Amino acid sequence: MICPHCGTDNIDGIDACEACGQSLTVLQEPATDLERSITQHPVRVLVPKRPVMVSGSVSIREAVQTMVRHRIGCLLIEDDGTTVGIFTERDVLNRVLPDRSSLDRPVREMMTPSPESICLTDSLAYAMHAMSVGGYRHLPVAGSNGEAAGIISARDLLRFLSIRFADIRDQR
Repeated sequence: MICPHCGTDNIDGIDACEACGQSLTVLQEPATDLERSITQHPVRVLVPKRPVMVSGSVSIREAVQTMVRHRIGCLLIEDDGTTVGIFTERDVLNRVLPDRSSLDRPVREMMTPSPESICLTDSLAYAMHAMSVGGYRHLPVAGSNGEAAGIISARDLLRFLSIRFADIRDQR
């Protein structure tokens, strides 16, 4: 959606222009059922999974073992009850495997610090945009008090879209 105030190209479904902050809510209605679905459904419809959290002081080896044991692609890293980072399967592939001697170092050394998060009330379009722009496969979901309330993955979004797409096709 092009902002009429500054000309910035924004994704459909956001409420304000990313460049100038002007409201975009009344400018353009989604054209298709699929567009309407991702702009009107909040993240909560994905039923975010409870995050698995570990201390930043645990070894990378322990963190990877925890991911394998829980069959998950990421861990949230906490220190003193506050989320300070995220450690993902991509971190294992890109940072740990090239230097396997790092396996016994603290996970905080290989995590991605200060991960971006979204809220349960954010639209699916907003979550998809954040994942696309940041190159993320996982996003922490913050609760009403800013605590880590869940995790969504690209797989969760794809599952939702494939179900919605099948429903739309069946209605034709």
